[in-house]
Amino acid sequence: MTAASPDCELVTAYAARGSETAFRALVGRHVNLVYATALRQVGDAGLAEEITQNVFIALARKAPRLAGVQTLAGWLHRTAILEAKARVRAELRRGRREEMADEAAALQREGNSPLDVLVPLLDEGLLNLRDNDRLALVLRFLEERSLREVGAALGVDEDAARKRVSRALDRLARFFRQRGFAVPAGAGAAALLANTATAVPAGLAASATSAGLAAAGAATGLNLALFKLMALTKTETTVLCAIVATAPLTWQWHANARATRQQADLTAQIASGQRSAIDLEAQVQRIHEALLRAQNDASNSVTRLAALKAEREARSPRPVYRWEDNSPLVRVSKGFLEQLRIPATANQRGLLSEQVKEVLQLTDSEAQQAQSAIDRFLADYHAAQAQGIRRVEPTDSDLSGHKPEETRVFEIPDVSEQLGGFRQTLFGELEAALGSGRLELFRKALQNWMPIDENYDGMSTAMAVHNFGYRMRFYQPKPGDRWWSWNLSTTEPKRGAMSASIALEDIPEMYRAHLQDWIALALSRPSRDGHSQK
Repeated sequence: MTAASPDCELVTAYAARGSETAFRALVGRHVNLVYATALRQVGDAGLAEEITQNVFIALARKAPRLAGVQTLAGWLHRTAILEAKARVRAELRRGRREEMADEAAALQREGNSPLDVLVPLLDEGLLNLRDNDRLALVLRFLEERSLREVGAALGVDEDAARKRVSRALDRLARFFRQRGFAVPAGAGAAALLANTATAVPAGLAASATSAGLAAAGAATGLNLALFKLMALTKTETTVLCAIVATAPLTWQWHANARATRQQADLTAQIASGQRSAIDLEAQVQRIHEALLRAQNDASNSVTRLAALKAEREARSPRPVYRWEDNSPLVRVSKGFLEQLRIPATANQRGLLSEQVKEVLQLTDSEAQQAQSAIDRFLADYHAAQAQGIRRVEPTDSDLSGHKPEETRVFEIPDVSEQLGGFRQTLFGELEAALGSGRLELFRKALQNWMPIDENYDGMSTAMAVHNFGYRMRFYQPKPGDRWWSWNLSTTEPKRGAMSASIALEDIPEMYRAHLQDWIALALSRPSRDGHSQK
Protein backbone atom coordinates (compact mmCIF):
# COMPACT_ATOMS: atom_id res chain seq x y z
CA MET A 1 0.00 0.00 0.00
CA THR A 2 1.38 3.43 -1.01
CA ALA A 3 1.95 5.78 1.92
CA ALA A 4 -0.22 8.90 2.01
CA SER A 5 1.49 12.04 0.65
CA PRO A 6 1.87 15.22 2.73
CA ASP A 7 -0.89 16.96 0.69
CA CYS A 8 -3.26 14.01 1.20
CA GLU A 9 -2.62 13.91 4.97
CA LEU A 10 -3.05 17.70 5.35
CA VAL A 11 -6.27 17.89 3.31
CA THR A 12 -7.73 14.93 5.20
CA ALA A 13 -6.83 16.50 8.56
CA TYR A 14 -8.48 19.78 7.57
CA ALA A 15 -11.58 18.20 6.02
CA ALA A 16 -12.12 15.73 8.86
CA ARG A 17 -11.17 17.82 11.90
CA GLY A 18 -11.07 21.42 10.71
CA SER A 19 -7.36 21.65 11.61
CA GLU A 20 -6.21 25.23 11.01
CA THR A 21 -2.59 24.05 11.37
CA ALA A 22 -3.09 21.65 8.46
CA PHE A 23 -4.68 24.34 6.26
CA ARG A 24 -1.88 26.79 7.07
CA ALA A 25 0.67 24.14 6.03
CA LEU A 26 -1.17 23.60 2.73
CA VAL A 27 -1.06 27.32 1.96
CA GLY A 28 2.67 27.44 2.79
CA ARG A 29 3.42 24.53 0.45
CA HIS A 30 1.60 25.93 -2.62
CA VAL A 31 1.26 29.72 -2.29
CA ASN A 32 4.28 30.31 -4.57
CA LEU A 33 2.74 28.22 -7.36
CA VAL A 34 -0.68 29.91 -7.15
CA TYR A 35 0.69 33.46 -6.97
CA ALA A 36 3.16 32.96 -9.84
CA THR A 37 0.44 31.43 -12.03
CA ALA A 38 -1.98 34.30 -11.31
CA LEU A 39 0.70 36.93 -11.94
CA ARG A 40 1.57 35.41 -15.32
CA GLN A 41 -2.11 35.55 -16.28
CA VAL A 42 -3.01 39.09 -15.21
CA GLY A 43 0.37 40.85 -15.06
CA ASP A 44 -0.69 42.84 -11.97
CA ALA A 45 0.70 41.99 -8.49
CA GLY A 46 -2.29 43.30 -6.53
CA LEU A 47 -4.79 41.44 -8.69
CA ALA A 48 -2.61 38.32 -8.45
CA GLU A 49 -2.83 38.49 -4.64
CA GLU A 50 -6.63 38.66 -4.78
CA ILE A 51 -6.74 35.69 -7.14
CA THR A 52 -4.42 33.75 -4.80
CA GLN A 53 -6.77 34.35 -1.86
CA ASN A 54 -9.79 33.27 -3.94
CA VAL A 55 -8.03 30.05 -4.95
CA PHE A 56 -7.38 29.09 -1.31
CA ILE A 57 -10.95 30.03 -0.37
CA ALA A 58 -12.07 27.53 -3.02
CA LEU A 59 -9.66 24.97 -1.53
CA ALA A 60 -11.14 25.43 1.95
CA ARG A 61 -14.69 24.96 0.64
CA LYS A 62 -13.90 21.93 -1.51
CA ALA A 63 -11.50 20.20 0.89
CA PRO A 64 -13.83 17.21 1.53
CA ARG A 65 -13.86 16.38 -2.23
CA LEU A 66 -10.07 16.60 -2.44
CA ALA A 67 -9.31 14.46 0.62
CA GLY A 68 -8.05 11.51 -1.44
CA VAL A 69 -5.86 13.50 -3.89
CA GLN A 70 -2.16 12.74 -3.54
CA THR A 71 -0.97 16.24 -4.59
CA LEU A 72 -2.90 19.51 -4.99
CA ALA A 73 -0.41 21.15 -7.33
CA GLY A 74 -2.34 20.31 -10.52
CA TRP A 75 -5.72 21.29 -9.09
CA LEU A 76 -4.38 24.58 -7.69
CA HIS A 77 -2.62 25.45 -10.97
CA ARG A 78 -5.77 24.89 -13.00
CA THR A 79 -7.99 26.71 -10.47
CA ALA A 80 -5.62 29.71 -10.46
CA ILE A 81 -5.81 29.92 -14.28
CA LEU A 82 -9.61 29.67 -14.30
CA GLU A 83 -9.93 32.28 -11.56
CA ALA A 84 -7.60 34.63 -13.47
CA LYS A 85 -9.58 34.22 -16.69
CA ALA A 86 -12.79 35.02 -14.86
CA ARG A 87 -11.24 38.29 -13.69
CA VAL A 88 -9.98 39.52 -17.06
CA ARG A 89 -12.32 40.45 -19.83
CA ALA A 90 -12.20 38.19 -22.88
CA GLU A 91 -11.61 41.09 -25.23
CA LEU A 92 -8.46 42.25 -23.44
CA ARG A 93 -7.19 38.69 -23.31
CA ARG A 94 -7.65 38.21 -27.11
CA GLY A 95 -6.06 41.58 -27.85
CA ARG A 96 -3.12 40.72 -25.69
CA ARG A 97 -2.52 37.47 -27.54
CA GLU A 98 -2.51 39.19 -30.96
CA GLU A 99 0.23 41.52 -29.76
CA MET A 100 2.51 38.71 -28.48
CA ALA A 101 4.24 38.07 -31.82
CA ASP A 102 5.11 41.78 -32.20
CA GLU A 103 6.41 41.93 -28.64
CA ALA A 104 8.60 38.87 -29.26
CA ALA A 105 10.18 40.51 -32.33
CA ALA A 106 10.75 43.72 -30.35
CA LEU A 107 12.37 41.84 -27.50
CA GLN A 108 14.71 40.13 -29.94
CA ARG A 109 15.67 43.48 -31.45
CA GLU A 110 16.30 44.91 -27.94
CA GLY A 111 18.51 41.95 -27.00
CA ASN A 112 16.15 40.51 -24.34
CA SER A 113 15.43 36.81 -24.06
CA PRO A 114 12.77 35.72 -26.57
CA LEU A 115 11.37 33.40 -23.88
CA ASP A 116 10.04 36.35 -21.84
CA VAL A 117 7.17 36.91 -24.23
CA LEU A 118 6.11 33.27 -23.87
CA VAL A 119 5.37 33.61 -20.14
CA PRO A 120 1.67 34.61 -20.62
CA LEU A 121 1.19 31.56 -22.89
CA LEU A 122 2.91 29.15 -20.47
CA ASP A 123 -0.18 28.31 -18.43
CA GLU A 124 -2.30 27.85 -21.55
CA GLY A 125 0.36 25.47 -22.86
CA LEU A 126 0.31 23.56 -19.60
CA LEU A 127 -3.47 23.26 -19.75
CA ASN A 128 -3.19 21.72 -23.23
CA LEU A 129 -1.11 18.86 -21.81
CA ARG A 130 -2.53 15.68 -20.37
CA ASP A 131 -3.17 15.79 -16.63
CA ASN A 132 -0.19 13.64 -15.61
CA ASP A 133 2.19 15.54 -17.94
CA ARG A 134 0.96 18.91 -16.63
CA LEU A 135 1.25 17.70 -12.99
CA ALA A 136 4.81 16.44 -13.59
CA LEU A 137 5.95 19.87 -14.94
CA VAL A 138 4.12 21.83 -12.24
CA LEU A 139 5.73 19.77 -9.47
CA ARG A 140 9.20 19.69 -11.03
CA PHE A 141 9.58 23.32 -12.13
CA LEU A 142 6.88 25.51 -10.61
CA GLU A 143 7.08 23.94 -7.11
CA GLU A 144 10.74 22.85 -7.55
CA ARG A 145 10.14 19.29 -6.28
CA SER A 146 12.74 16.54 -6.68
CA LEU A 147 12.26 13.76 -9.23
CA ARG A 148 11.69 11.35 -6.34
CA GLU A 149 8.82 13.50 -5.03
CA VAL A 150 7.40 13.80 -8.55
CA GLY A 151 7.50 10.03 -8.94
CA ALA A 152 5.81 9.54 -5.55
CA ALA A 153 2.98 11.88 -6.55
CA LEU A 154 2.51 10.08 -9.90
CA GLY A 155 2.89 6.60 -8.43
CA VAL A 156 6.08 5.75 -10.39
CA ASP A 157 9.78 5.47 -9.58
CA GLU A 158 12.38 8.21 -10.04
CA ASP A 159 13.57 7.03 -13.46
CA ALA A 160 10.04 6.87 -14.84
CA ALA A 161 9.39 10.35 -13.44
CA ARG A 162 12.44 11.68 -15.31
CA LYS A 163 11.15 10.24 -18.58
CA ARG A 164 7.65 11.64 -17.95
CA VAL A 165 9.09 15.14 -17.36
CA SER A 166 11.21 14.90 -20.53
CA ARG A 167 8.22 13.89 -22.70
CA ALA A 168 6.05 16.62 -21.18
CA LEU A 169 8.73 19.26 -21.99
CA ASP A 170 8.79 18.12 -25.62
CA ARG A 171 5.00 18.41 -25.88
CA LEU A 172 5.05 21.88 -24.30
CA ALA A 173 7.73 23.02 -26.76
CA ARG A 174 5.61 21.61 -29.64
CA PHE A 175 2.68 23.76 -28.36
CA PHE A 176 4.79 26.93 -28.70
CA ARG A 177 6.18 25.98 -32.12
CA GLN A 178 2.63 25.44 -33.41
CA ARG A 179 1.94 29.10 -32.52
CA GLY A 180 4.96 30.44 -34.36
CA PHE A 181 7.57 30.52 -31.58
CA ALA A 182 10.86 28.76 -32.26
CA VAL A 183 11.33 26.99 -28.93
CA PRO A 184 13.96 24.20 -28.77
CA ALA A 185 12.55 20.83 -27.79
CA GLY A 186 12.92 20.03 -24.13
CA ALA A 187 15.64 22.48 -23.12
CA GLY A 188 13.77 25.61 -24.19
CA ALA A 189 10.58 24.65 -22.35
CA ALA A 190 12.61 23.73 -19.27
CA ALA A 191 14.37 27.12 -19.34
CA LEU A 192 11.02 28.91 -19.64
CA LEU A 193 9.56 27.00 -16.67
CA ALA A 194 12.70 27.51 -14.58
CA ASN A 195 12.59 31.32 -15.14
CA THR A 196 9.01 31.76 -13.97
CA ALA A 197 9.78 31.72 -10.25
CA THR A 198 8.24 34.80 -8.64
CA ALA A 199 8.83 36.07 -5.10
CA VAL A 200 5.62 35.96 -3.08
CA PRO A 201 4.74 39.25 -1.35
CA ALA A 202 5.28 39.26 2.40
CA GLY A 203 2.18 38.30 4.33
CA LEU A 204 0.38 36.75 1.37
CA ALA A 205 0.51 33.25 2.88
CA ALA A 206 -0.99 34.50 6.15
CA SER A 207 -3.73 36.52 4.42
CA ALA A 208 -4.60 33.63 2.11
CA THR A 209 -4.83 31.29 5.11
CA SER A 210 -7.09 33.68 7.02
CA ALA A 211 -9.29 34.25 3.99
CA GLY A 212 -9.69 30.53 3.36
CA LEU A 213 -10.49 29.72 6.99
CA ALA A 214 -12.89 32.67 7.33
CA ALA A 215 -14.77 31.77 4.15
CA ALA A 216 -15.05 28.10 4.99
CA GLY A 217 -15.86 28.68 8.68
CA ALA A 218 -14.55 26.64 11.61
CA ALA A 219 -14.92 23.11 10.22
CA THR A 220 -15.87 21.46 13.46
CA GLY A 221 -19.03 19.95 14.90
CA LEU A 222 -22.00 20.25 12.51
CA ASN A 223 -19.84 21.76 9.74
CA LEU A 224 -17.63 18.68 9.72
CA ALA A 225 -20.69 16.46 9.39
CA LEU A 226 -21.97 18.60 6.50
CA PHE A 227 -18.56 18.40 4.79
CA LYS A 228 -18.69 14.62 4.95
CA LEU A 229 -22.32 14.50 3.77
CA MET A 230 -21.48 16.68 0.78
CA ALA A 231 -18.81 14.18 -0.24
CA LEU A 232 -21.28 11.30 -0.35
CA THR A 233 -22.70 9.97 -3.59
CA LYS A 234 -26.46 9.66 -4.14
CA THR A 235 -26.34 5.94 -3.42
CA GLU A 236 -24.36 6.50 -0.23
CA THR A 237 -26.79 9.24 0.82
CA THR A 238 -29.76 6.90 0.26
CA VAL A 239 -28.10 4.16 2.28
CA LEU A 240 -27.27 6.64 5.05
CA CYS A 241 -30.89 7.84 5.23
CA ALA A 242 -32.10 4.26 5.44
CA ILE A 243 -29.62 3.54 8.22
CA VAL A 244 -30.72 6.63 10.16
CA ALA A 245 -34.40 5.68 9.74
CA THR A 246 -33.88 2.11 10.95
CA ALA A 247 -31.31 2.94 13.64
CA PRO A 248 -33.81 3.22 16.57
CA LEU A 249 -35.48 -0.09 15.70
CA THR A 250 -32.13 -1.79 15.24
CA TRP A 251 -30.83 -0.43 18.53
CA GLN A 252 -33.98 -1.59 20.36
CA TRP A 253 -33.71 -5.05 18.82
CA HIS A 254 -30.06 -5.37 19.79
CA ALA A 255 -30.81 -4.11 23.31
CA ASN A 256 -33.57 -6.70 23.77
CA ALA A 257 -31.38 -9.46 22.39
CA ARG A 258 -28.50 -8.42 24.65
CA ALA A 259 -30.78 -8.36 27.70
CA THR A 260 -32.13 -11.83 26.83
CA ARG A 261 -28.60 -13.22 26.49
CA GLN A 262 -27.54 -11.62 29.77
CA GLN A 263 -30.56 -13.08 31.58
CA ALA A 264 -29.81 -16.53 30.17
CA ASP A 265 -26.18 -16.24 31.19
CA LEU A 266 -27.12 -15.18 34.73
CA THR A 267 -29.58 -18.07 35.05
CA ALA A 268 -26.90 -20.52 33.93
CA GLN A 269 -24.38 -19.01 36.36
CA ILE A 270 -26.82 -19.25 39.27
CA ALA A 271 -27.56 -22.89 38.47
CA SER A 272 -23.84 -23.64 38.18
CA GLY A 273 -23.16 -21.84 41.47
CA GLN A 274 -25.86 -23.84 43.25
CA ARG A 275 -24.40 -27.12 41.98
CA SER A 276 -20.91 -26.04 43.05
CA ALA A 277 -22.18 -25.10 46.52
CA ILE A 278 -23.80 -28.52 46.95
CA ASP A 279 -20.60 -30.26 45.84
CA LEU A 280 -18.47 -28.12 48.19
CA GLU A 281 -20.78 -28.80 51.12
CA ALA A 282 -20.51 -32.55 50.53
CA GLN A 283 -16.73 -32.29 50.20
CA VAL A 284 -16.47 -30.33 53.48
CA GLN A 285 -18.55 -32.97 55.23
CA ARG A 286 -16.27 -35.74 53.95
CA ILE A 287 -13.15 -33.86 55.06
CA HIS A 288 -14.65 -33.24 58.51
CA GLU A 289 -15.40 -36.92 58.96
CA ALA A 290 -11.90 -37.88 57.81
CA LEU A 291 -10.39 -35.37 60.28
CA LEU A 292 -12.38 -36.84 63.16
CA ARG A 293 -11.16 -40.33 62.25
CA ALA A 294 -7.55 -39.10 62.02
CA GLN A 295 -7.79 -37.41 65.43
CA ASN A 296 -9.19 -40.57 66.95
CA ASP A 297 -6.40 -42.66 65.41
CA ALA A 298 -3.76 -40.21 66.64
CA SER A 299 -5.16 -40.31 70.17
CA ASN A 300 -5.13 -44.08 70.15
CA SER A 301 -1.56 -44.12 68.83
CA VAL A 302 -0.34 -41.77 71.60
CA THR A 303 -1.99 -43.92 74.24
CA ARG A 304 -0.50 -47.10 72.79
CA LEU A 305 2.97 -45.53 72.54
CA ALA A 306 2.88 -44.41 76.16
CA ALA A 307 1.86 -47.89 77.24
CA LEU A 308 4.68 -49.49 75.28
CA LYS A 309 7.21 -47.05 76.67
CA ALA A 310 6.10 -47.75 80.22
CA GLU A 311 6.26 -51.47 79.58
CA ARG A 312 9.77 -51.20 78.16
CA GLU A 313 11.03 -49.13 81.07
CA ALA A 314 9.53 -51.57 83.51
CA ARG A 315 11.27 -54.53 81.89
CA SER A 316 14.65 -52.93 81.01
CA PRO A 317 17.02 -52.12 83.89
CA ARG A 318 18.48 -48.59 83.87
CA PRO A 319 22.11 -48.73 82.66
CA VAL A 320 24.76 -47.81 85.22
CA TYR A 321 27.01 -44.97 84.17
CA ARG A 322 30.67 -45.76 84.73
CA TRP A 323 33.51 -43.24 84.77
CA GLU A 324 36.31 -44.21 82.40
CA ASP A 325 39.64 -42.74 83.42
CA ASN A 326 40.97 -42.84 79.85
CA SER A 327 37.95 -41.10 78.28
CA PRO A 328 38.42 -37.38 77.35
CA LEU A 329 34.71 -36.72 78.08
CA VAL A 330 32.41 -37.27 81.04
CA ARG A 331 28.65 -37.08 81.25
CA VAL A 332 27.07 -34.48 83.51
CA SER A 333 23.45 -33.40 84.01
CA LYS A 334 22.12 -30.42 82.06
CA GLY A 335 21.28 -28.68 85.32
CA PHE A 336 24.91 -28.81 86.36
CA LEU A 337 26.02 -27.74 82.88
CA GLU A 338 23.94 -24.56 83.16
CA GLN A 339 25.87 -23.60 86.30
CA LEU A 340 29.26 -23.81 84.60
CA ARG A 341 30.86 -20.50 83.62
CA ILE A 342 32.30 -21.27 80.24
CA PRO A 343 33.74 -18.41 78.15
CA ALA A 344 32.22 -18.40 74.67
CA THR A 345 35.04 -16.32 73.17
CA ALA A 346 38.80 -16.47 73.51
CA ASN A 347 39.50 -12.79 72.76
CA GLN A 348 37.80 -9.46 72.10
CA ARG A 349 37.58 -10.26 68.37
CA GLY A 350 34.98 -12.90 69.21
CA LEU A 351 37.02 -16.00 68.37
CA LEU A 352 35.17 -19.07 69.68
CA SER A 353 36.88 -20.71 72.66
CA GLU A 354 37.84 -24.36 72.53
CA GLN A 355 35.96 -24.96 75.81
CA VAL A 356 32.60 -23.93 74.40
CA LYS A 357 33.18 -26.07 71.30
CA GLU A 358 33.89 -29.13 73.47
CA VAL A 359 31.11 -28.60 76.03
CA LEU A 360 28.45 -27.98 73.37
CA GLN A 361 29.98 -30.70 71.15
CA LEU A 362 29.97 -28.41 68.10
CA THR A 363 30.72 -29.99 64.77
CA ASP A 364 33.08 -28.18 62.41
CA SER A 365 30.10 -26.95 60.39
CA GLU A 366 28.24 -25.73 63.49
CA ALA A 367 31.35 -23.99 64.80
CA GLN A 368 31.87 -22.28 61.45
CA GLN A 369 28.25 -21.08 61.35
CA ALA A 370 28.44 -19.76 64.92
CA GLN A 371 31.76 -18.00 64.22
CA SER A 372 30.34 -16.35 61.07
CA ALA A 373 27.31 -15.11 63.02
CA ILE A 374 29.53 -13.55 65.72
CA ASP A 375 31.82 -11.96 63.10
CA ARG A 376 28.83 -10.34 61.34
CA PHE A 377 27.41 -9.12 64.65
CA LEU A 378 30.71 -7.51 65.70
CA ALA A 379 31.21 -5.94 62.23
CA ASP A 380 27.72 -4.37 62.33
CA TYR A 381 28.33 -3.09 65.88
CA HIS A 382 31.67 -1.48 64.97
CA ALA A 383 30.18 0.00 61.77
CA ALA A 384 27.43 1.67 63.82
CA GLN A 385 30.05 3.08 66.22
CA ALA A 386 32.30 4.24 63.38
CA GLN A 387 29.55 6.51 62.05
CA GLY A 388 29.75 8.65 65.20
CA ILE A 389 33.31 8.11 66.50
CA ARG A 390 35.16 11.32 67.23
CA ARG A 391 38.79 11.85 68.21
CA VAL A 392 39.23 14.60 70.82
CA GLU A 393 42.10 16.31 72.56
CA PRO A 394 43.05 14.71 75.89
CA THR A 395 42.20 16.49 79.13
CA ASP A 396 44.06 16.25 82.41
CA SER A 397 41.71 13.51 83.57
CA ASP A 398 42.60 11.46 80.47
CA LEU A 399 46.38 11.41 80.99
CA SER A 400 46.70 9.01 83.96
CA GLY A 401 50.39 9.85 84.29
CA HIS A 402 51.11 10.02 80.54
CA LYS A 403 52.04 13.01 78.44
CA PRO A 404 49.39 14.55 76.16
CA GLU A 405 51.31 13.43 73.05
CA GLU A 406 51.35 9.88 74.46
CA THR A 407 47.56 9.86 74.89
CA ARG A 408 44.88 9.52 72.22
CA VAL A 409 41.24 9.91 73.21
CA PHE A 410 38.08 8.89 71.33
CA GLU A 411 34.44 9.58 72.12
CA ILE A 412 32.23 6.62 71.13
CA PRO A 413 28.46 7.20 70.64
CA ASP A 414 25.69 5.22 72.32
CA VAL A 415 24.44 2.63 69.79
CA SER A 416 22.20 0.67 72.16
CA GLU A 417 19.16 1.07 69.87
CA GLN A 418 20.98 -0.50 66.90
CA LEU A 419 22.57 -3.05 69.23
CA GLY A 420 19.16 -4.54 70.02
CA GLY A 421 18.55 -5.37 66.36
CA PHE A 422 22.09 -6.74 65.89
CA ARG A 423 21.69 -8.94 68.97
CA GLN A 424 18.31 -10.30 67.80
CA THR A 425 19.81 -11.23 64.43
CA LEU A 426 22.81 -12.90 66.13
CA PHE A 427 20.69 -15.09 68.40
CA GLY A 428 18.38 -16.00 65.50
CA GLU A 429 21.35 -17.24 63.44
CA LEU A 430 22.83 -19.11 66.43
CA GLU A 431 19.50 -20.85 67.10
CA ALA A 432 19.31 -21.96 63.47
CA ALA A 433 22.84 -23.44 63.75
CA LEU A 434 22.77 -24.88 67.31
CA GLY A 435 19.13 -25.42 68.23
CA SER A 436 17.23 -23.82 71.11
CA GLY A 437 18.78 -25.99 73.87
CA ARG A 438 22.42 -25.25 73.11
CA LEU A 439 21.56 -21.64 72.26
CA GLU A 440 20.68 -20.93 75.92
CA LEU A 441 24.02 -22.35 77.09
CA PHE A 442 25.90 -20.43 74.39
CA ARG A 443 23.98 -17.24 75.23
CA LYS A 444 25.00 -17.40 78.88
CA ALA A 445 28.59 -18.11 77.87
CA LEU A 446 28.59 -14.81 75.91
CA GLN A 447 27.66 -12.58 78.86
CA ASN A 448 31.31 -11.80 79.73
CA TRP A 449 31.89 -10.62 76.12
CA MET A 450 28.70 -8.69 75.37
CA PRO A 451 25.43 -7.56 77.04
CA ILE A 452 23.10 -10.48 76.29
CA ASP A 453 19.94 -8.40 76.76
CA GLU A 454 18.91 -4.75 76.84
CA ASN A 455 18.63 -4.68 80.65
CA TYR A 456 22.25 -5.64 81.23
CA ASP A 457 24.18 -2.59 82.55
CA GLY A 458 27.39 -4.15 83.79
CA MET A 459 30.87 -3.68 82.40
CA SER A 460 34.14 -5.60 82.53
CA THR A 461 37.55 -5.49 80.88
CA ALA A 462 36.75 -8.67 78.93
CA MET A 463 33.75 -7.12 77.21
CA ALA A 464 34.10 -6.07 73.57
CA VAL A 465 30.52 -4.81 73.20
CA HIS A 466 28.82 -2.14 75.33
CA ASN A 467 25.25 -0.83 75.40
CA PHE A 468 26.27 2.71 76.36
CA GLY A 469 28.41 5.55 75.05
CA TYR A 470 31.93 5.92 76.45
CA ARG A 471 35.29 7.68 76.29
CA MET A 472 38.19 5.47 75.14
CA ARG A 473 41.87 6.27 75.78
CA PHE A 474 44.92 4.54 74.30
CA TYR A 475 48.46 5.14 75.59
CA GLN A 476 51.53 5.05 73.38
CA PRO A 477 53.23 1.63 73.37
CA LYS A 478 56.94 1.01 73.49
CA PRO A 479 58.80 -0.39 70.47
CA GLY A 480 57.92 -4.06 70.09
CA ASP A 481 55.12 -3.86 72.69
CA ARG A 482 52.22 -6.02 71.42
CA TRP A 483 49.98 -5.21 74.41
CA TRP A 484 48.63 -1.67 74.82
CA SER A 485 47.24 0.03 77.87
CA TRP A 486 43.76 1.51 77.60
CA ASN A 487 41.21 3.20 79.80
CA LEU A 488 37.44 3.39 79.36
CA SER A 489 35.00 5.66 81.18
CA THR A 490 31.29 6.05 80.59
CA THR A 491 29.38 9.24 79.99
CA GLU A 492 27.32 8.39 83.07
CA PRO A 493 29.41 8.86 86.26
CA LYS A 494 27.54 6.11 88.11
CA ARG A 495 28.93 3.44 85.76
CA GLY A 496 32.56 4.34 86.56
CA ALA A 497 35.66 3.49 84.55
CA MET A 498 38.04 0.60 83.93
CA SER A 499 41.56 0.03 82.63
CA ALA A 500 43.28 -2.97 81.09
CA SER A 501 45.54 -4.06 78.24
CA ILE A 502 44.55 -5.14 74.76
CA ALA A 503 46.45 -7.22 72.24
CA LEU A 504 47.55 -5.35 69.14
CA GLU A 505 45.58 -7.66 66.83
CA ASP A 506 42.41 -7.18 68.93
CA ILE A 507 42.27 -3.39 68.45
CA PRO A 508 39.05 -2.65 66.47
CA GLU A 509 39.42 -1.40 62.91
CA MET A 510 37.66 1.93 63.65
CA TYR A 511 40.65 3.02 65.82
CA ARG A 512 43.43 1.81 63.55
CA ALA A 513 43.18 4.71 61.10
CA HIS A 514 44.11 7.03 63.98
CA LEU A 515 46.84 4.76 65.41
CA GLN A 516 48.90 3.81 62.35
CA ASP A 517 52.13 5.40 63.66
CA TRP A 518 51.81 3.67 67.02
CA ILE A 519 51.04 0.36 65.32
CA ALA A 520 54.25 0.71 63.29
CA LEU A 521 56.09 1.49 66.53
CA ALA A 522 54.67 -1.61 68.22
CA LEU A 523 55.66 -3.79 65.29
CA SER A 524 59.25 -2.54 65.32
CA ARG A 525 62.08 -4.15 67.26
CA PRO A 526 63.59 -2.22 70.20
CA SER A 527 67.32 -1.42 69.95
CA ARG A 528 69.81 -1.46 72.78
CA ASP A 529 69.54 2.31 73.27
CA GLY A 530 65.76 2.07 73.66
CA HIS A 531 64.87 3.32 70.16
CA SER A 532 62.90 1.32 67.68
CA GLN A 533 64.29 -0.65 64.75
CA LYS A 534 62.30 -1.66 61.69
